[in-house]
Amino acid sequence: MRRLPSLIALRFFEETARHMSFNRAAIALCVTQGAVSRQIKLLEESLGAKLFERDHKGIRLTQAGLQLLPCLSEAFDTIERGFRQITAAKGRRRLVLALPPTFATQWFSPRLGSLAVELPDVELSVRTEAHGDLHCQIRFGRQALPDAHSELLMMERHVLVGAPRLLGQPLDALLERMPALHVLHNEARLELWPNWLAKAGMPARYADNGIEFSTLEQAIRAASKGAGLAIVDRNMIVEELADGSLAQFSDVEVSGPFGYWLDIPQRHVALEHVQALAGWMREEVLKLDPR
Repeated sequence: MRRLPSLIALRFFEETARHMSFNRAAIALCVTQGAVSRQIKLLEESLGAKLFERDHKGIRLTQAGLQLLPCLSEAFDTIERGFRQITAAKGRRRLVLALPPTFATQWFSPRLGSLAVELPDVELSVRTEAHGDLHCQIRFGRQALPDAHSELLMMERHVLVGAPRLLGQPLDALLERMPALHVLHNEARLELWPNWLAKAGMPARYADNGIEFSTLEQAIRAASKGAGLAIVDRNMIVEELADGSLAQFSDVEVSGPFGYWLDIPQRHVALEHVQALAGWMREEVLKLDPR
């Protein structure tokens, strides 16, 4: 008979060590931070050795933790490969996902190649409206849903952008002359411009001469063509800033108040391919902002 500690505790340790964070491990495992801490304590008691050192800077692996982690990671990788081989032999699994239109175009679509590598046996069905029996959705909002597993993936990070050819001109003159490109949500203007101007210490009148758009993507396209200046979520314009089709005109950045939430109905939380998609999304978000 094998003499092994709790496999749950081992799994919780490996996830915590990968993220070097109890909180991020709890999110990835869909449990509370307290549950992660309890399992780690049980494992430490079973081994008779501490696995993490904790201080005001966070956590770090002890010598025992450093010794255990590669063995566990290799073992879980082997289990995962075996599981995928069996599920792949049974055929592709379908996953229905709803995304806001701009998130789908600006954030999700450019990363589909990476997702195909991560989930080769999953057939995605991507919707832009949240109805029917969805496995999960990304929702633009302010707070978690009460009746689902609901976690904040990322907050909006608003910056001032426009066509690169406008760079070099005085910012005050540009704001006075160029239309402010506004984004509507539920038929009302989002407070992107007032919030940004207030933080930048600039007059509110700069938002008066405006053009409204029903989606953020439309405002992004209009700004890149020189139709005006826009306050845009930096998470949604990574490619445009990198390829030079958009330019950032100020270092001032406003966070929130909206963000993108991953919502999973309770009946789908335990599904392996849903958890794999959620894990992939978290990793992609961390690449943008590793804090």
